[in-house]
Amino acid sequence: MPLHHAAAVAVFALLALGLLFGLLMLARYLGGRHPSSNKDIPFESGLGVSTATHPATPIRFYLLAVSFLVFELEGAFLYAWAVAFYGLPPAALWGGIAFLVILALGWLYEWAMGGLRWT
Repeated sequence: MPLHHAAAVAVFALLALGLLFGLLMLARYLGGRHPSSNKDIPFESGLGVSTATHPATPIRFYLLAVSFLVFELEGAFLYAWAVAFYGLPPAALWGGIAFLVILALGWLYEWAMGGLRWT
């Protein structure tokens, strides 16, 4: 790397650090500080000190989420199959139809068991 390129990088780095420092100082002096007891408590992940660490989540939420992921992944496989459809041999058509039938049977079973009902 020639010396003038290294100097340009060094100047750019110094300008970036200067801008960063200047903006931090500007925010410190213009922003104002208003400490309070409410601001001084620990806060993590949207939960305050008095909040339960594990709020109750219904199991139906997880069942629906897993079902969504399974059917979403199968949709991705179908998309790849549809994109390559015209270049595939005829046996791939029957494989795709079998895949769709299995997918439909799984969806019907989940519907019959109430897995798609939220309440």
